[in-house]
Amino acid sequence: MSLIGRHRVLVVSKSEQTEGVITTILKQDEQLVLSGVIADGSAVLAYVFRDRPDLILIDMDLPDLSGLSTLQLIMDHSPIPVIILSTLTSEGSAQTIQAMRFGAVDYFHKEMLVSELSGDGVVTYFLERCKLAIQNGVKGVYPASTQSDGYMDSMQPGAPLINGALLQRRMDIELYLRHAIMKKEFNLVYQPVVDISTNCVVGLECLLRWDNDNVGYVPPSEFIAIAEESGLIHEIGEWVLREACRQNRKWQLAGLPPMFVAVNLSRKQFNDCRLSGTIAAILEETGLEPKYLELEITESLSVEARLAADTLGKLKELGLRIAMDDFGTGYSSLGYLRDLPMDKIKIDQSFIKGLQHGQVNAIIVSTMLTMAKQLNLAVVAEGVETEEELQVLREYGCCFVQGYYYSKPVEVRHIEEMLYQLA
Repeated sequence: MSLIGRHRVLVVSKSEQTEGVITTILKQDEQLVLSGVIADGSAVLAYVFRDRPDLILIDMDLPDLSGLSTLQLIMDHSPIPVIILSTLTSEGSAQTIQAMRFGAVDYFHKEMLVSELSGDGVVTYFLERCKLAIQNGVKGVYPASTQSDGYMDSMQPGAPLINGALLQRRMDIELYLRHAIMKKEFNLVYQPVVDISTNCVVGLECLLRWDNDNVGYVPPSEFIAIAEESGLIHEIGEWVLREACRQNRKWQLAGLPPMFVAVNLSRKQFNDCRLSGTIAAILEETGLEPKYLELEITESLSVEARLAADTLGKLKELGLRIAMDDFGTGYSSLGYLRDLPMDKIKIDQSFIKGLQHGQVNAIIVSTMLTMAKQLNLAVVAEGVETEEELQVLREYGCCFVQGYYYSKPVEVRHIEEMLYQLA
């Protein structure tokens, strides 16, 4: 490939190890070419104006915080995409996170490149991030081009800087996520789905939990997005599916009442063409019958309806059941029911909260239940917390509920206690 169509990358680093690793990695991609390496950050502008690189990689471990000074020079004088390589952002973290908010800077955890972690997955991810930074360019580095979304306030004189610990935590989460499966740090908890006419558990939703010695307990709302962005969601999602199926089969072999276990699918998992094959292999490996695995999807999948229908069709051919989670919270709920082969809807807890006092919510929930019955869909009401809410749902003909009224998500041993009482 000629230089036309290739992206020139400048590295600012004093570390021979960092330089060597990056040079080796860039050679693995035809679209990226190393245009130069400089150790003196103060000379970066002269190099930029002379050779016009498309991307700059700054080693933030330069002495005397000169990495931060280099970043500031670029932001002030030459809007070129920058990726900072850092393990610790020290005093510069607040300014760095400001730059990231304006789209001027991306980051990559340096340890992921220079340690034993730098295998094929990390290298591919790093190269993709480099090209993505070039493709996006610099968005809103200067006040005149900022968006009217509130970010401008943080750049006004005297405005407080963002807590730099947020950036460090984001970087550390991505790093330690790569160890989590190997170190057996993930754990599944289960929340019962209950038939309110019998008070019997008819199914379980499994939920992922992660606790790490270095970053502590990290809620799914924080680490799932990072796992999706980094591509780790495929490995993590496969672990969840396998563990849920394995555990369900183990319960069955122990003589407990057979029931479904529901697993949530992320957007990237759903878009993976290997999904149905992966699930088929897991079912065969664990010995679980497909009818005891339920997959939950949400409207946030943002998939074109025809492609989604094809994917769901392949999954249903395996004998799985499909549920739409958080039903009613998006604008496409009815369209999904029309276009996609669903078995169940789960009414979002926002409609259940205060159901006995909210006339609008009561009308919406009643309408959902009537519609689902006519479409031959099962319904689960999520987030049920009070006897009053349960009574209203019973009057409306809802059969299945899930929520703290019966049980919060609990460890395997507590689920086993519940199921043994039913056996």
